[in-house]
Amino acid sequence: MLYEEIRTAVCETARKMSRDGLVRLTSGNVSARIPGTDLFCITPSGMDYATLTPEDITVCRLDGTNNIEGKRRPSTETPMHRMTYNRRPDVNAVVHTHSPYASAFAINGMDLPIACTELAALAGGDIKCAPYAKATTEEFAETALATLGDEGIGVLLQNHGVMVTGPDLGMAYAIAIAVEEAAQIYVLAKSIGQPIHMPIAEQKRMFAEFRAGYGQPKSL
Repeated sequence: MLYEEIRTAVCETARKMSRDGLVRLTSGNVSARIPGTDLFCITPSGMDYATLTPEDITVCRLDGTNNIEGKRRPSTETPMHRMTYNRRPDVNAVVHTHSPYASAFAINGMDLPIACTELAALAGGDIKCAPYAKATTEEFAETALATLGDEGIGVLLQNHGVMVTGPDLGMAYAIAIAVEEAAQIYVLAKSIGQPIHMPIAEQKRMFAEFRAGYGQPKSL
């Protein structure tokens, strides 16, 4: 099986996404770029995550031509993943969820403000909401990417869900969790008072410091 390690990582992330309540049934999708190639791996369309195996993960071309390996049809949101990798060379993983609290912001057409230090460190700015477009289409992808911009980490998809990006699958998944948790906390905070938004300069400082020095040195 070609690119077994990355296909396994995509499969495990998708199953974790389901276990953690970021999606239900067959909604959402996960992908990862294959370094040094013009390829990426993505979850299949309409499959139960509990039964997903690495062999079910499809290997697709970034130019949108025929897939090179995989027995399943790729996610119907493949255009959004493919176009993200083509537009954003800094992105190596995409996680698309329908997590309930963040999706509630999307259904209201609202941005998710930065009021939590954790999301500030991971995202560095508000999670903007893209205007409505028909899911699975290239217009949907174009709208999402226009809102995401050249440096955005995540975007809410109006009446739909959430897409986050990362330099690797681990970081993209951490951001997906942080976005959902921040949305839940914001809703709770709003129910008892008026949430205090973090200053933009502080958001950017925390983001830069997190990227520069969080965690253990890679040499360990």
